[in-house]
Amino acid sequence: LTCSSVSKAVVSTQSTGEASYLHYISICKRFVFCVLLGKMSVLIWLSVLFWAGSACDLVMSGKDLPGAGAGPLPYTDMEWLNNLISSWYEVNNEQVHELVKGILETELNKVLPDVIESITLEECTFGNDTPTIKGIKSKVVNPKCQVGNTKQKKIVFDIIFSVDSPDFEFKLAVKVPLVTLRAAVQQISFIGNLRVTALFSDQVAFPGIKNLCITFTDRPQVGFNVELLDAVDIDTFGIDNIISNVIEDLMAEQLVYPGRLYVDLSGLGTGGKIEAILMPRKSNQHPGVLTTSVRVGRLKHDTGEDQIEVSVELGKNSSRDTIDLKMDDQIVAQNFLIDDFDEDELVINTWESRFILRDTQYGKLKVDLADMEFSLPCVKQNFKNEEKNVNITMDVRAYTLPLIAIKQDGIKVIDYQAKFSGGQCPVTQLHKGVVYIHVHRASGLPKTDSHSKADAFVTVYFNEKEVLQTNEVSNSDNPVFDEWKEFLTHDFLGSKLTFKLDDNDILPNPDDPIGAKTITLTEEHVRKINQPFLLESKREGMSNKVHLYVSVVFRPVDLV
Repeated sequence: LTCSSVSKAVVSTQSTGEASYLHYISICKRFVFCVLLGKMSVLIWLSVLFWAGSACDLVMSGKDLPGAGAGPLPYTDMEWLNNLISSWYEVNNEQVHELVKGILETELNKVLPDVIESITLEECTFGNDTPTIKGIKSKVVNPKCQVGNTKQKKIVFDIIFSVDSPDFEFKLAVKVPLVTLRAAVQQISFIGNLRVTALFSDQVAFPGIKNLCITFTDRPQVGFNVELLDAVDIDTFGIDNIISNVIEDLMAEQLVYPGRLYVDLSGLGTGGKIEAILMPRKSNQHPGVLTTSVRVGRLKHDTGEDQIEVSVELGKNSSRDTIDLKMDDQIVAQNFLIDDFDEDELVINTWESRFILRDTQYGKLKVDLADMEFSLPCVKQNFKNEEKNVNITMDVRAYTLPLIAIKQDGIKVIDYQAKFSGGQCPVTQLHKGVVYIHVHRASGLPKTDSHSKADAFVTVYFNEKEVLQTNEVSNSDNPVFDEWKEFLTHDFLGSKLTFKLDDNDILPNPDDPIGAKTITLTEEHVRKINQPFLLESKREGMSNKVHLYVSVVFRPVDLV
């Protein structure tokens, strides 16, 4: 069966109008999946062959293809895709092993606790049990902006993905002080909701896929066993439990949104190298913003006064406001940086307040944030109390934040945004949103003591309010900090951002200033990556030119 016969089959159905269009859409979906699976360029035509056989057979049969048109594919009709994965996997499992091995070994060594010096993956065996697709839905997204004359499209796939492989095994060499232990990770079971976004561009060769972005939209369920090998009668100090915790953290935590895996496929059609980059979820990095607005008013004219208590609880954050309700509506607004969509629950409560007592409950709203992250971005509910003449409207909105897409490795800082997202869209609203500050490093520090180098740390102020203080880096004239902070603001444009570099001395001064820099935020600072600032110093006799390297990113959000 050739590809030309597929095109003939499609042409022969064009007289059926809309049905042929749906056939075409579904064939394209199948082709995309084959390309996603056939990451190695030498095997791409094998994937096309699988696609062609499946698509042509269904088109010529006159049946609608699974998932034709918009909306989710039927969960009961995944057999064709799982058969395709199984056939492909028989041919490509060794390449998959090498790809996963390279990514996993690199990332595991970045998150090791102090007791483990390094981990080396010696063997990687997935067994014969292939991953299974339980369900899938897809949509086509037009990027909010195009860069230059580039034409781009995104196809987003939400996939219920599972693995249950008794034959799965990783063999590891785990280096701890004085000894190297061998361990095996076995019998993996896994299920999670996977989001795969394919970015298509007319600037890359056929098949036109620039990159893939892979993330989990909720926390996956992971199970596996860790067994130490060749460790009979040796006190292993719980190394097996430590390995288990490290692997589970990487698989079940760091790839949950906003953590993600990027796969660069721009060189696929030209025999170029495929690049995979893991952007793990970091501590202090928030996946989204939640805004709450509670409007309290009267149902009809009333000159009386009442006190209404409004409480808002989100995880460890809580607030309580008491408002005097007269004739005009009163609004209580709150904004939150979300720590975890999966674990947090929002509760809004309104009561009639009488001195220190709560009397009538007017309305209560509970929202599971896991439902809001990708599917239900807005919840609105109204409560009316005719007897008390009270009208209350609660409005909750969730905003997922785009990833910063920068990565620091020592003194090297790489900006991946243009490569993987298609470029920076113009930001038209420059006041309300989330500010991200990343202090990377400093260079050229003077010798502040007669016996040692500087023990430096950085303090960051936003409109004279401290927002970040880094840890101290001892005895270094070129310290690397690699610390960041996110915070909300209603006034980005025109605000003052101050960086202060100090030497932590005991004598003669506890904090001996090295230099500082204050900037006024403008449109140019919406995304400044690894920007060197020459610090201004008032220290006598200081001739060094001290530079501080920082990143500033602003992401607009419609805060209340």
